[in-house]
Amino acid sequence: MNLDLKTQTQIRLTAIAVLLIFALALVFSQNANPSFPPLFGLKRVQEKVFLKLKSKPEDRLEYMTHLLNNRLGELSALVNNKNYTFILPSSLRYSSLAGEVTDYTIAINSREIATETKKMFEKHKKALDDLYAIYPKNLPDNEEWKYIKDDYNYLNLYLTKLEESKL
Repeated sequence: MNLDLKTQTQIRLTAIAVLLIFALALVFSQNANPSFPPLFGLKRVQEKVFLKLKSKPEDRLEYMTHLLNNRLGELSALVNNKNYTFILPSSLRYSSLAGEVTDYTIAINSREIATETKKMFEKHKKALDDLYAIYPKNLPDNEEWKYIKDDYNYLNLYLTKLEESKL
């Protein structure tokens, strides 16, 4: 297929524009919250790819811990901005990731890492308790505050699991 110079130039410019838009979306998605689904979805895909690229269990756990801190920040932003629509999915992402962090911590079998994970969970419990305290519980058709309490309770279960592992 023989394309003229003008068509080739248009194809190249279109390809450059698409790549530029994709690159900008990746950059902007870094700080995306669940309240903006298109960029947040891109952020989650990017996180999953980065997690898959971590080959050592310690590196995976460190990245998962970073993500767990991000998930807590997302929950906090949703509550502070009174954007309660996304509390349930954000809460589920938080608690399931906290469970994965617990399982990875136990699998690595390091007392030092377990101690750090326990400290982080205690700090997160305090933050979740603070979110629970400020969440308005008298809004009609809004009982999402229960999910924040569930996250707090899950952390208690995960702390017990870590204690029972004797690490």
